[in-house]
Amino acid sequence: MSFVAIIAIIVSLLISIYLGKRWQFWFNFELTGYYQIAYWIVVFVAGLSFILSIIFSGISTYWLPLISNVIFGLIICAIFVTLIFDAIRRLSKGHFTANLLNKILYIACVVGLFIFGNEMAINPKIVEYQVKIDKPANVDHLRLVQLTDIHISELTTHKSIQLMIDKVNQLNADFIVITGDTLDRRLKPFTELGFDKQFQQLKTRYGTYIVFGNHEYLGTTQANNSEQDIIKAFQQANMKVLKDDIVYLDDVGITLIGRDDLSSSRYDVKRASLADLIMFADTTTPIILLDHQPKDLDEPANLGIDLMISGHTHRGQVFPINLVVAAMYKNSYGMFQNPEQHFTSIVSSGYGLWGPPIRLMTRSEIVVIDITFNNQQKLTNSPQ
Repeated sequence: MSFVAIIAIIVSLLISIYLGKRWQFWFNFELTGYYQIAYWIVVFVAGLSFILSIIFSGISTYWLPLISNVIFGLIICAIFVTLIFDAIRRLSKGHFTANLLNKILYIACVVGLFIFGNEMAINPKIVEYQVKIDKPANVDHLRLVQLTDIHISELTTHKSIQLMIDKVNQLNADFIVITGDTLDRRLKPFTELGFDKQFQQLKTRYGTYIVFGNHEYLGTTQANNSEQDIIKAFQQANMKVLKDDIVYLDDVGITLIGRDDLSSSRYDVKRASLADLIMFADTTTPIILLDHQPKDLDEPANLGIDLMISGHTHRGQVFPINLVVAAMYKNSYGMFQNPEQHFTSIVSSGYGLWGPPIRLMTRSEIVVIDITFNNQQKLTNSPQ
């Protein structure tokens, strides 16, 4: 068992104890004997619901994760509401009591917060960035649309993917770039439930490019779920897969680099170093890097990358994890620029979800990047 898993279990147990005790107060549960034992079993199962669903993932791929994710989402909402109720009680010096009205209010707040969080998860916003690359290209302007962290699984609905497709197709993209974790852990739902056919509806002028994330690798030891199976399925969905690949797009005069995911080494796949890849790129052209995890921004900046596009972080998905993620990455969300090295990093919170079907203080999104180039440089350097 990994260190992270142990920490997750400990935190879940502490949350369960806190909620169990506070529910006894706010709902006047006076339980004894077997009723007390049954109560705490229910509380601990609810608090550990998400972890238990992962442990028993082989039992069910739909109902078990669906129920456990909803329960875990409600538990998260209950934590916030309980903390607020306890704070109000303390500030009111005990006048805020566990009466019938406040019991109803408590339940309404938990359910309301869950509905709000779910709405932030399933109703994506369009986030727009303007980037100036200080190199000449064969066009004055390019529009990139970024999708990331869609996390397609048995729980994904065709409605949510069609909403994504329709929104993207309204944006008139020159390119679509999908920066990893398109799958949650299995290829089967993508192909057998027809999501691959939906992806074929994506419309661009110059194509759709996709890279692997860490979740693409999670099931690669299973039958019919190898790297090659995933690559073939993506290609059949009209997406061009970049795994440590460099593409020079002559029509527009830019270089696109797609890196394999950082986690690939755990699966006996050697990821090429960016320094080795850049040797095969024309650094006089604008270079756009697709890399799922925004782990190191200094290396691409030092090597002449102009724009790096990433996902992975989900912006934490649920407060206060966004604060933890912000401390882990130089750019955990949004746009970071280094003007001295003419480098820009853009990190999206992603379209999909992992775990509970809610977002709190984050939101699902589709990213639009409008890029302009310094074509005056080309005119200045051209022969008179």
